[in-house]
Amino acid sequence: MSGKSKKVIAAGLLCLSMTTSCNSSLSPILAEIGKSFPNAGDAAVQIVLTLINLVTLPVMLIEPFLESRFTKRGIAVAGTVLMLAGGLLPQAFHSRLWMIYGASIVIGAGLSLVVVVSSSLISDYFTGIEKSRVMGFQSIFISIGGTLIAKGSGFFAVMTDWWRGYLVFLICIPIVVVVLLTVPAGETVPKSKKKECGISGGLMYFALLCLITGIFVAAFNTNIAMYIDRNGIGDAGTAGTVASVMQVAGIAGGLLFGGIVKIFKRFTIGLSILLMAAGTAMAGFSTSLPVICGGAAVVGLGFAVRNPGAVTFTANMVPAEQASLAIAIVSAAYNIGNFISAYIVNAAAGVLGEGIEKRFIFSAAALVIIGAVICIKAPVTDAQALDVQEK
Repeated sequence: MSGKSKKVIAAGLLCLSMTTSCNSSLSPILAEIGKSFPNAGDAAVQIVLTLINLVTLPVMLIEPFLESRFTKRGIAVAGTVLMLAGGLLPQAFHSRLWMIYGASIVIGAGLSLVVVVSSSLISDYFTGIEKSRVMGFQSIFISIGGTLIAKGSGFFAVMTDWWRGYLVFLICIPIVVVVLLTVPAGETVPKSKKKECGISGGLMYFALLCLITGIFVAAFNTNIAMYIDRNGIGDAGTAGTVASVMQVAGIAGGLLFGGIVKIFKRFTIGLSILLMAAGTAMAGFSTSLPVICGGAAVVGLGFAVRNPGAVTFTANMVPAEQASLAIAIVSAAYNIGNFISAYIVNAAAGVLGEGIEKRFIFSAAALVIIGAVICIKAPVTDAQALDVQEK
């Protein structure tokens, strides 16, 4: 253990988490991107966000093996710098859609490293209910960062040009400084000291559930800007406000997370998915901005419980030294679901009729089924939910 206090370390790790919802927080500029590339279909535009998630698959699975060559803090800093680079690329290269895809790939690579390392470091320094509390606070900081990115990207897009929305990644600069000052340098993990990952049936079941969940959760973020624009509800600034409402609601979810886990235990994730289903349905059944904002708040609350819950429960399913790889597997599965979301949801919702609202309604129905399944057959036990790890 480093000489730094746990409070100082926690503060650094929480700041590190502020960029980890960037893939959803950039949603306000999607409609503006679509207008700049009118020949591109909806799915092609949505890939700007979902490609970030696809890149996480290989990078997240590689990250645990990088720990034998680089410290976790070094990996975290590298990931944050990559996200900054990805945000700066569109400032010079934005005339072709493939250039924006390139920026998404760089952002996704950096995001992958930050997501795995930030959660793994929390598991390294904290245990038991203390870890649940820190994970809850992490959710709060994710929401705060997401609020800043969502509102900032929408604001810059409206005030100047849509590619200026990526300037919100300048937030990465102070984050790197804070991490270097507060998080111990740490040590590399020799390969000989790492156990082979016990990929149990339970872990793979959880990963599969996360993949399916990711398909329908992503529908809200990848469609909300176009839904608002095409229904004459507002512009990118309005979409930014909706995205910010979702992130702000996540603060409440983060504050309540530790208590929710203590009460609902293994049912926590199932209930959070049912919340997201309700919020998604609210948006799909109304063109009223207040109702859409209400739906975004409900989605944000469920999201803020589901995300730390998934990471915490995953870490608790395996020995501590296997946490990084287990988190990588489950997170990568979820992000694969995010990437294929547009292809599945757009096509399936199209059967119900024309209109983007059908995508929200279809996704809400799917999330109800998924939430019910997870409540009936939870992926973890109550003991695992409360952090009883194998040693």
